[in-house]
Amino acid sequence: MAKTPPSSTSYMLIILALSLALAASAVAAGSGNGSCIPAERAALLAFKAAITSDPANLLGSWHGHDCCQWGGVRCHSRTGHVVKLDLHNEFIKEDYGSFWFPGNHSLHGQISSSLLALPHLKHLNLSGNMVLGEGRPIPEFMGSLGRLTHLDLSSLNFSGRVPPQLGNLSKLLYLDINCGRTSDMMTYSMDISWLARLPSLKHLDMGGVNLSAAVDWVQTLNKLPNLVVLELNYCGLNDYSSTSLLLHNLTVLEQLDLSNNHLISPSVKNWLWDLTSLKRLIIYGAQLGGTFPHELGNFTLLETLDLSYNHIKGMIPATLKKVCNLRYLDLAVNNIDGDISELIQRLPNCSSKNLQVQTYLGETNITGTTLQSPVNLSSLNTLELSFNNLRGSVPVEIGTLINLTNLSLKFNKLTGVLSEDHFVGLTNLKQIDLSDNDGLAVIVDSDWEPPFNLELARFASCHLGPRFPKWLRSQKGTVLLDISNAGIIDRIPYWFWTTFSDAQFLNVSFNQISGELPPNLDFMSMEVLFLQSNHLTGLVPRLPRTIVFFDISRNCLSGFVPSNSQAPSLETVVLFSNCITGAIPRSFCQWSNLGLLDLSNNQLVGQLPDCGRKEPRRWHNTSNTTSRVRITSHFGLEVRTLLLSNNSLSGGFPSLLRRCRNLLFLDLSQNKLSGDLPAWIGDRMAALIMLRLRSNNFSGHIPIEITGLLALRILDLANNTFYGDIPQSLVNFKALTTINEAVDPDNNPFTEEYIGAMSYDNMGLTDDSLSVVIKGQVLAYRENSVYLMSIDLSCNCLTGEIPEDISSLVGLINLNLSSNFLSGNIPYKIGNLQALESLDLSKNQLSGEIPLGLSNLASLSYMNLSYNGLSGRIPLGRQLDTLKTDDPASMYLGNPGLCGRPLPKQCLGDEPTQGDSVRWDKYGQSQMDILFSLIVGFVVGLWMVFSGLVFMKKWRYTYFRLLDKLCDKVYVISVVTWHKWSRNVGEN
Repeated sequence: MAKTPPSSTSYMLIILALSLALAASAVAAGSGNGSCIPAERAALLAFKAAITSDPANLLGSWHGHDCCQWGGVRCHSRTGHVVKLDLHNEFIKEDYGSFWFPGNHSLHGQISSSLLALPHLKHLNLSGNMVLGEGRPIPEFMGSLGRLTHLDLSSLNFSGRVPPQLGNLSKLLYLDINCGRTSDMMTYSMDISWLARLPSLKHLDMGGVNLSAAVDWVQTLNKLPNLVVLELNYCGLNDYSSTSLLLHNLTVLEQLDLSNNHLISPSVKNWLWDLTSLKRLIIYGAQLGGTFPHELGNFTLLETLDLSYNHIKGMIPATLKKVCNLRYLDLAVNNIDGDISELIQRLPNCSSKNLQVQTYLGETNITGTTLQSPVNLSSLNTLELSFNNLRGSVPVEIGTLINLTNLSLKFNKLTGVLSEDHFVGLTNLKQIDLSDNDGLAVIVDSDWEPPFNLELARFASCHLGPRFPKWLRSQKGTVLLDISNAGIIDRIPYWFWTTFSDAQFLNVSFNQISGELPPNLDFMSMEVLFLQSNHLTGLVPRLPRTIVFFDISRNCLSGFVPSNSQAPSLETVVLFSNCITGAIPRSFCQWSNLGLLDLSNNQLVGQLPDCGRKEPRRWHNTSNTTSRVRITSHFGLEVRTLLLSNNSLSGGFPSLLRRCRNLLFLDLSQNKLSGDLPAWIGDRMAALIMLRLRSNNFSGHIPIEITGLLALRILDLANNTFYGDIPQSLVNFKALTTINEAVDPDNNPFTEEYIGAMSYDNMGLTDDSLSVVIKGQVLAYRENSVYLMSIDLSCNCLTGEIPEDISSLVGLINLNLSSNFLSGNIPYKIGNLQALESLDLSKNQLSGEIPLGLSNLASLSYMNLSYNGLSGRIPLGRQLDTLKTDDPASMYLGNPGLCGRPLPKQCLGDEPTQGDSVRWDKYGQSQMDILFSLIVGFVVGLWMVFSGLVFMKKWRYTYFRLLDKLCDKVYVISVVTWHKWSRNVGEN
C-alpha cells in the first residue's frame, strides 16, 4: 500500500512539535548539567556568604554550578527555578539536649536579603537555627517573597516586632514563627490585623510571640476560615468574657493550642466550646477557672484533650463518656476533688473501639480506697494518678491491663504488697513509678523473671529488701532506676554495673548498702549517680566520662574525684560526710563545668590549689607536626557553690576564689584558715549570697570592701580574731534591705536541676544542712536557708560603736554581735528591723538606755543584752514580755544600771510593793490613774467655766467687764512704760 505524502500543514505541526520537544529537552538538560538559573545561584551564594558558622554542615554541598543539587535546595523540574529552601536544624527536635545548647548545630550569621532574588520561592524553612536570629527582628523583606506558600522561621531567637509586611504573603498556607518557651516573649506584635490578609492560611503557629497588647485577636482569627491548625501558646493572651465573640467561621479547625496564657475567667467560654471540629485541644497552664464544661461531650472527633495545670474545680462531666475517639486525656493539677470510681465511670470506654488511651490525672485531689475501677479500662496505655489521696492496696487485677506501658502511682497513701501476680500480664510495661507511698512493698521470688523490660523504674521508699532485688538483672534496657530508701541491707552485686551500663540515672541512696565500689566505672554511660547515705567504704571510683551529677555523701569513702580529663562533664559533686583525706588536688582547676562542690565534714588538709598560675599546654600546628608549647591565659571557674566546712584546711584566704566570679555560696567554716580577708573579696566575688568563715583563725580588720557584696544575705565571721570597727555603709547590703524575698530558685544550692531524656529532677544538697547559731542554739537549715538573712560577727575582738546604718537592714532575721568589745549606745532606730527574730548583743561594753523601739519588734522571739553597761528603765512592751518566760531576767544580767521588770531592782520613783509582778502592775496602774484623773479634771473644770458663761447672764457680763478693765490697765501700763523708755533714750 502506497504512503500518502504529508501536506504542508502537517509539516508545520511536526516542526512545531519537534521545536517544543527540543526546547523542553534543552531546559531539562540545562537544569541537569549544572546550568541552573545563574542569578538564583548567585543569590544562594550570597545567602551562604552571610552565614559565619555552620556546625551541622548544612551548606557543605553548596559548591559547583548545579545549585539544584545542593543540600536543602529544590528546583522546579521544568523551569529550573528554585522553589524550595529547607535548612532547618533537625537536631532541635531529635536531640533534646541541643534545645538547651542551640549553638551545637545552629547556623550562625544573618539571613541575607539576597533571597529576594529567588522570585519563584514557595517553601522557606530555616527553623531551629536558634543562633541565626541573634536577637534581631524578623526581616521585613520576608513580606516581599510574594509566592511563598510555606514559611517556617520558628526557634530562630528573634526579638522585636513581628513585621506586618508578612500580611503581603497572600498565598501563604503555612506560617510558623514560634519563638519557643525560652524566648521570654521578646518577639511581639501589638496588632495582628495583618493576619486577616492571609485568607488561605491553614497552619498558624505564633507560640512565644507576645500578643498581650493585641485586643482584637479573636476577631482577627475569625477571618481565617481555612485554619486547620492554630498554635498560640505562651503568647500572653488576655481573656475575653464577651459571649458574642464566637469563632463561628473556624469550621474546619482541627488543632488548637492556647496553653500558658491568661484566660482567667471560667472555663465555660462559648467562643471556645463551639469548635466541634477539633481533634486536638490543648489549653494547659492558662489559668482557666470554674468547672469542666458540659460542652466537652460535643467534641465527638476529639482525640487529644489537655486542660492540665489550670484552676478548674469539680468532677468531669458525664458527657465526656461520649467522646469515643479520645486517646490522650490530661487533667493533671486541677481540683477534681472526687472519688476515683466516679471519675473512671465518666471516662470514655467505647467497646466498639480498642483505643489505647493515655490518662493523666496527677495532682487532682482524687480520693478513694480502691483502684478497682481503673482496671476495667482495658484500653489504658498510660495511667498517671500521682500526688493524690488514694488509699488501700493495689488490686491484683491490674496485671490484666495488657496495653499498659506507663503506670505512675507515686505520692499517694497506698499500702500492701505487690507480688508476681500484679505484673503477670504487663508485657508492654515500659515505665513504672511507685515512689513515696505509705507502705508499698514488692515481694517476689528470688528466681522471678519479669514479663516486661522497663525503661524507667522508680521505687523510691518502696520496700524491696532486705536482699538486693535479683529480678533487676533482666532489665537491660533501663534508662532510669531509682531504688532509694528501699530497705536494702546488702552489697551491690557485680552484675548491677554491667546490667545498667547504659542507664543515664541511677539512685541507690538511703539504704544500708555496704562494701566497696568497683575501682573503674568509666565503661558506663550514666549522667547521674546517687549513692548517698549508705555504708560504703574504699576508694572513690573512676567515673564515666558522661557523669554530670555525683553524690556519695554520708558514707566512708576515701580518695578523691578523678580529674576533668576523666570526667569533663561534671557539674555537681557532693561528697560531704565521708573519710576523704589529704589535700584538694590541682585537678580541681580543670573542672570547667563544675557548678557545685561539697566536701564538708571530711579530713582534708593543706591549702586549696592556686589555679591562677600559668601552665604550659601542648598543641600542634596544622602545617607542622612539631609539638609547640603555648602558655595558657588566666581563666575563670564556673563554680557557684563551694562548701568545705568542718575540715582541717590551712593557709590564707584561698587565692583561687579570685577566679570564681560566679560564686554564690561559700562556706569555709570550721577549718584552720588564717590571715586577713583580702580587699578584692567585694569585687571578684560580687555575686556572693552566702559567706561563712566562722571558727577559723582569720584576723585583721574586716575590709570595708565587703560592703560591696550587694547580694549578700548570710554573713558569718564568728569565732575568729577580727578587730577594729564594724565596717560602715552596711546599707550597701542591698539584699538585706528588703523583706521576705527568697533567693531565685535558679540560685538555690539545694535545688540543682537535672534535665535528662526521661526525667526532670531537682538535685543537689537534698540531704545536707546549714548549721546556724540563732536564738541561742545551733539550728540546722536546709531548703529554708534561702529565706535566712543573717549577720553573725560574734566572738571576735571588734571595737567601736554599732553602725547606725544597721537599722536600714530591715530584712535581717538574725543579728549576733555578742562577745566583742563594742561600746556606745544601741542604735536608736533598731526598732526598724521588723523582720528580726533573734538579737544577741551580749558580752560587750554597750552603754546607755535600751531603745524603746525594741518593744515594737513583733517577730522577735529571742534577745540577749546581758553583760554590758546598759542603764535606765527596761522598756515596756508586749513582745518583750513574751521572751524567755522561764527566766526573763537572764536577758539583762550583768547590767548594774538597769532597773524595772523583770529585774528585782526597782527604778527611782517606783512604789515598794510585795513581789515584783505586783509592784510592776501597781506602778503601771498608778500612772494610768493619774493620767486619767488629770484628763477628767481638766475637761470637767473647762466645761464648768464654759457652761457658766453660756447659761448665766450675770456671770457673762461680769466676766467681760473684768476682761475690759484688765485690757485698759494693760494698755495704760504699756503706754506709760513706752514714754519713760523713750525719754531715757533721748536724754542719753
